[in-house]
Amino acid sequence: MALPNFPIDKAYLIASWCAAALWGSFTFIFISCMISVLGTRSGRPRNLVIIGGVIIMYGLATTHVSLTLVRNIEAFIVHVQNPGPVLYLADIGQGINRSKDMIYITEIVLGDSVLLWRCFMVWNRNYYVVAFPAIMILGTAISGYGAVGRYFTPNPYELASIKWAKGMLVISMVTNILLTSLTAGRIWKLSRDFSGMSFSTSSIRYNHVILLIVESGVIMTISKSLEFILFELSPPDGLVGLNALYIVMDCMPQIMGICPTFIIMCVNKGFSTTDPEAYTSGAYAPRGSTGRQSSTLPLRVLAKPGMAIETTTETITVRSGGKSDTFDYGK
Repeated sequence: MALPNFPIDKAYLIASWCAAALWGSFTFIFISCMISVLGTRSGRPRNLVIIGGVIIMYGLATTHVSLTLVRNIEAFIVHVQNPGPVLYLADIGQGINRSKDMIYITEIVLGDSVLLWRCFMVWNRNYYVVAFPAIMILGTAISGYGAVGRYFTPNPYELASIKWAKGMLVISMVTNILLTSLTAGRIWKLSRDFSGMSFSTSSIRYNHVILLIVESGVIMTISKSLEFILFELSPPDGLVGLNALYIVMDCMPQIMGICPTFIIMCVNKGFSTTDPEAYTSGAYAPRGSTGRQSSTLPLRVLAKPGMAIETTTETITVRSGGKSDTFDYGK
């Protein structure tokens, strides 16, 4: 069955509109996140790495959508006669396109790195859990920049270039699925550990944070899966065939920035019960049965008979039936 012809010029026009709409959403979420994080007055130092990462992602996403506009102007106005929009847009060796794709790769690596950091914090700073995903993110960067590096060759459409790009898409997609599963699984375990306690509003927050992690991961996973499928269906030279791939590709820098930024904003606002200190100070302070008051864990719990809860400024320990589990929330 022959695939429908979806010309590349139409794909880029639709892509620019979609990317601009997503950039507007990203701008709103970014501003809200910065107000939430920088406006917190709690005495705990802010995590400048995460804050800086969000700022860089927004800057890169803004630059990418700006270059998309510039490239369309070049294709549909400056080069409308020679060589024409289709041939101009199909030339991935153009300087503007190389810059766009470099930003695209960087945004994907940064977005996956934020998810890696969140997974690391949720798993109590367990390096063994995030070691393999970290290697995969490194593989995403190497294969992605390697693919863009092929754009500088006389024939950027040769088989080697396609293999580099395909490797990047597969590794990034699998990395995202793995990180989302690890994070959501850990939070689900936390909710199970506290399921026998009496909550105020925290039980609702547990449901919200699981939904948050799963839905954010699903959005990114669906986007990357769709991107990979369209990559497999797209023509190698971008001329005749199904070129819907470029719609998703131009939207990915925005999506890869929106999801991590939205998670950070919600965590800082107290909707998460796992790792608010990964971004800034928590908004709630529980009191344990034997420990000191904590300023980092947005969870208020009351132990049932046979269950002991000890909290300090860095940990919360739950003991029940001869078993104990300690969760680290310290700096």
